[in-house]
Amino acid sequence: MAKAQARAKKSDTQRVSERDVTPSSGSAPLNFKVPLDFRLEFKTYAAQHNKKLNQLLYEAFDALKAKND
Repeated sequence: MAKAQARAKKSDTQRVSERDVTPSSGSAPLNFKVPLDFRLEFKTYAAQHNKKLNQLLYEAFDALKAKND
């Protein structure tokens, strides 16, 4: 049972589209300021695509890393 949970945990962190809002490794606050127009555009895009804000951030960061690696 523990091995199955470990495999599930590892595969969850590797797939962005299936990543939970709270990653299995726990969560911590990430606070920073952005311009108001960026905030509005970011939140609007997330809402239009049925995504939570942190899910959109995960996907954007993963895409940036893939592009630059």
